[in-house]
Amino acid sequence: MKRFVLIAGALMALFSSRAFAQNDNAFEIASSESGVVSLDAASHIGFGYNLLKSNDFTASGSEEFFVNILNLNVYPTEWFGIEVGVDYKTMNFDSRENAFFLDSDKKIQAGKIADVISSSPEKFRSRFRSNTFSVPVMFKFKAGTTSIGLGVEGDMNLNGRIKNKYVEDGKKVKDIKKGAQFNKYNYNLLATLSFDGTGVYFRYYPKSSQLLPEGSVNVGFMAVGVIFDM
Repeated sequence: MKRFVLIAGALMALFSSRAFAQNDNAFEIASSESGVVSLDAASHIGFGYNLLKSNDFTASGSEEFFVNILNLNVYPTEWFGIEVGVDYKTMNFDSRENAFFLDSDKKIQAGKIADVISSSPEKFRSRFRSNTFSVPVMFKFKAGTTSIGLGVEGDMNLNGRIKNKYVEDGKKVKDIKKGAQFNKYNYNLLATLSFDGTGVYFRYYPKSSQLLPEGSVNVGFMAVGVIFDM
């Protein structure tokens, strides 16, 4: 999580300075007396925690980080609009009591640490990670600087990997396995509440939308976090 905080801080500093220099990073496509259509680049960033539920492993933490690439804003009125974006998102799922590994089909499985590592290492942490392009479609309701968003987000999962980190015989070991299988597409339901450019979000993945393909380790989750306009 420290790495994500540092990345988030760097991105916020970069885009905040750009916005200060340019005053506005939105490109207005069309406007009228009652509404406006605009295009933003890098309009927001966010990070949060995934609340996991699994019968196959004991979770010790999970976090996500996302940054907006492009955002189309269609506001027919001052108080209501539709926003369609493209975000880059990473999600990490951790366990300190089980070890993740890839089976012969490159599907993610979980087992006992001693069975997977063939030893009893110290400071063990197992993690699998996904890299994703997301397309959120949000209905936004605004009152002054307060904004409420409700919508759905489609995910296109690009790739994933497993990383086992531990200490063995006083030496730090980092074992990375790439090529993990994820479902190519899935979706989630998304809600946001923000005030003056800072807000919170809630993301829920229904049972019909699984990150991992059938036959992989079982995992269900939802996410809560913070989001910042840039």
